[in-house]
Amino acid sequence: QGFTLLEVMVAVAIFGIAVITLLGVFANGLNLIRLTNASTQAIILAQSKLAEFNAGKEQNTQGKYLSDVPSQCFDWEIDQSFTGQKIEKVVVIISQDGHQRMQLVTLKQQSGSL
Repeated sequence: QGFTLLEVMVAVAIFGIAVITLLGVFANGLNLIRLTNASTQAIILAQSKLAEFNAGKEQNTQGKYLSDVPSQCFDWEIDQSFTGQKIEKVVVIISQDGHQRMQLVTLKQQSGSL
């Protein structure tokens, strides 16, 4: 009236495979959350540096940003160029661990060219 040893072993194997699969899905989800968080922080940093540069509050053209998350340190760089049509191009580049994460580009009319 009970289960045979073979039936118990098959049930345990099926349960083990299901648990391992679920743990893999969970680990992938956590990794995706970490990557999304880093991308969001890079976007916010780029927008902030661009706004500070345009307002004249940021005089440096490169630097480091230490995030609240210990493993996230971003390098930022601002490149400014001028075109012949009195248009200024400002590029903010955000990188992490030597790899470019994002680039924010904006065009604006040069100061005093109204």
